[in-house]
Amino acid sequence: MAAQRTNYSHVYLKYQDAFLGQPMYYQASHTLVNSMSEAVFMAQETVVQEFTFNVSDASFLACMKFAASQAGKPYGTMEILGLALCEIAMIANVKIDNPVKDAGTTWICDQLIAEFVVTCENVKLEKPLNDMIPKDMFALVSALPSTLSVD
Repeated sequence: MAAQRTNYSHVYLKYQDAFLGQPMYYQASHTLVNSMSEAVFMAQETVVQEFTFNVSDASFLACMKFAASQAGKPYGTMEILGLALCEIAMIANVKIDNPVKDAGTTWICDQLIAEFVVTCENVKLEKPLNDMIPKDMFALVSALPSTLSVD
């Protein structure tokens, strides 16, 4: 949070699980990609801001298939170290891209959710996935319309 100068450091996706009848939280944390119940999530995290989007049934199904295919993949510890190197370089006024390009093999929270969101129609990333940080994800979702796809 200090390096990014934000009051947040985590990105997640909250969705209503119709089968369970409860909200679920999908994220990369605790060494892997996981889903957890609202009670468990809220005991561990402080929510700063949430955005709500409407998606078509087809987009939601594609998103859930993506989520299932990524569940259990390891957390991108090396990717985080690469992003830290980028921040250190910025102190010297040098811009570098993340030298660790692990998105897809491992995940960090913002990159996982960015890839999840682009599963919807009409959502494009403004920068390479491996160089995204939570601040970039905030900018992305802040600019999106409330309806991401149509039936």
